Amino acid sequence: METQVELSKEPLIPENGDLFDIIIIGAGPAGMSAALCAGRARLKILVLDKAMPGGQTSTAYHIHNYLGFPTGILGSDLSHRMEDHLDDYNIHYSCEGVDDIGQIHSAEKNVQTDLGNFYRTKAIIVASGLVPKELGMPFEKQFLGRGVSYYAQCDGESYRDKDVVVIGGGNCACYAAEHLSKFVKSLTLVHRSDYINAVNNLREKIFNNPKINILWNSEVVDAFGIDHLDKLKLYNRTTQQHTWIDARAVFIYVGRIPEKTIMSLDLNVDEDGYVITDEYMRTNIKGIYAAGDIRSKQIRQIATAVADGMIAAINVERDVLGL
Repeated sequence: METQVELSKEPLIPENGDLFDIIIIGAGPAGMSAALCAGRARLKILVLDKAMPGGQTSTAYHIHNYLGFPTGILGSDLSHRMEDHLDDYNIHYSCEGVDDIGQIHSAEKNVQTDLGNFYRTKAIIVASGLVPKELGMPFEKQFLGRGVSYYAQCDGESYRDKDVVVIGGGNCACYAAEHLSKFVKSLTLVHRSDYINAVNNLREKIFNNPKINILWNSEVVDAFGIDHLDKLKLYNRTTQQHTWIDARAVFIYVGRIPEKTIMSLDLNVDEDGYVITDEYMRTNIKGIYAAGDIRSKQIRQIATAVADGMIAAINVERDVLGL
């Protein structure tokens, strides 16, 4: 009996000047959900992302709150499953960032990328997600890739059996601290407040972890190292004293903010820079939609991003393409 081997389809590569029904900016859960929905409608789709598919999901350690995975799933594994789901559809994909969107008020818009390519489209779904918020300290750029990181899942293994610091006090910072504590020598969680703003079970894990030391009401104000980060200078907001601690790496989790590349458009945004849409994911510009974490909304989770992407794609079909 002959054995059949199923081969996954390679994403189609776009050509300069191609015309698409939809260009989706971002390949996180919202972007991939939109691509899947549009692919099922047999539209001509281009997905653009300067990083690999998955967005912030691919950098998450263990995801516990996504329906269908009762024991949780690694963020990288979930990203791969989402990407594999698109293999049955004719979806163009290119690893490019978006530099500019032109003719935004015309029926046919154009997208220019950081690789110098130019694509035409009838509609755009902005699903570019969020990027890590920086502290705004000079040492961040000085030691980036040499001790400063915003992604514990990607870079953490490099600091096995080392002393590391996590800055932040929210869910993401606590998830990162819990993950890193499994293989680092010691971990200091530096938080500018006196309260951990994370879900209860996660907060309890942090408090009960013998490897994690929490420094309350504290900020990192400086760093020292020759070729690599070696020490961090802390400021205690209560005592107003400075101290130095050993740290081979610092992982910064002080929030996420919208990418600024599309903010040059005349899109309506809220006071924090998130794109305002209606319930159909329409922005104030006809033919441009927004989906996922970049939207102004209450809840930013994988499930809500997936829903946004599907809603955006369905309404592109109805509004722009008349399907």
